[in-house]
Amino acid sequence: MIMRGDTSGPKTEELLRAYFLRAGFFVVRGVPLAYDGEDLTDVDLLLYERPTGATRRIEVVDIKYRQRPKAIERLFWTRGLVEALNVDGGYVATPDSRPLLRSIASRLGLVVIDGADQKRIRESHSVLFPERLSDEELVALMANVDRQRKDQRLVNGRKEILSSLANGFGPSSAVYALGKFSKMAEMAATAHPGSESAAAAGRLAYLAAAVACAALDYISVGGAFRSIEERRELLSKAVRYGAADTVEGTRALRLAMSLVEKYAQGGSAAARHIEKRFKADLDAIPAEIVADQASRLLKDAQLFNVAKELEAACYNRACPPFDSLAPSEKSMVGALLDYAAVSRKAFASAWPSTSNEATQPQQQAVRGGPLPLFK
Repeated sequence: MIMRGDTSGPKTEELLRAYFLRAGFFVVRGVPLAYDGEDLTDVDLLLYERPTGATRRIEVVDIKYRQRPKAIERLFWTRGLVEALNVDGGYVATPDSRPLLRSIASRLGLVVIDGADQKRIRESHSVLFPERLSDEELVALMANVDRQRKDQRLVNGRKEILSSLANGFGPSSAVYALGKFSKMAEMAATAHPGSESAAAAGRLAYLAAAVACAALDYISVGGAFRSIEERRELLSKAVRYGAADTVEGTRALRLAMSLVEKYAQGGSAAARHIEKRFKADLDAIPAEIVADQASRLLKDAQLFNVAKELEAACYNRACPPFDSLAPSEKSMVGALLDYAAVSRKAFASAWPSTSNEATQPQQQAVRGGPLPLFK
């Protein structure tokens, strides 16, 4: 449980995550960034915003709770991170409250959350979610179940779900998150009913589903002014090919086939055989199941709200089972279960039902009106 007066790093991250959640953002904490197999750093908070039906924004938040490293250095570091990730903007949270910081931040296109801002947020009684697990509590829960299972499937699974966003929201992150949803949902459905393992895997299935929904919502902006059928086709291609169009999605295949044709025994005949089998596998992907349901939820930002609600379900201390989800969330998770060929009945009975009172407060708060942000 997070105390309002706690100013440590993880607690500050949780506090600011709660603030941005209440402001209407989809928020992910601790997104790992790697390059060429090497872990580089983590994004403290990754924010996804839907200002209008035709616009989306992705931003990062760098949070430091000590005076060192210096705040000005963090501003330049965050500016570099924004450019490296090709996102729309960034925030730097620091205990430093010098006016100079805001001037430099403005020139760099950043926003400062200084010590005075954090103090006001920390003293508020309506920012933190008492029913919400912190990331540290969630990781501890996963690690405890992994110890019982004598593996690391859950801890690693959570990290892999978050790493799907290392390059932001888009087709590749949607496909990666759908794959992780399939694994976690199957794990929950095949675990002993009512076990801690089933409930923990179910939490991560919700988290992966939330990331997939947010990514699909982000993709949908490319068809903002198109017909419903065209938007459905856009989402279907993203799920099937990991790209917004067939040409882009099959570029790697064409390159691989040219190499097979040039160097493999059998040359062009072997390349044609491999290409035929690969395309058959792509056609067998039930992308329309996901695209159909997602496209139905694009109206009135429902898909974006479903992403936020499923993220909230993952972190709720009383994680709601499938049958306790609200209709929009239940229909989307049901479609994802069908996509993953996981039994809805088995997933629904994986862990015990909880009362609606346990989940309702956060759902209302997440859907509440936007809070004022920082100047």
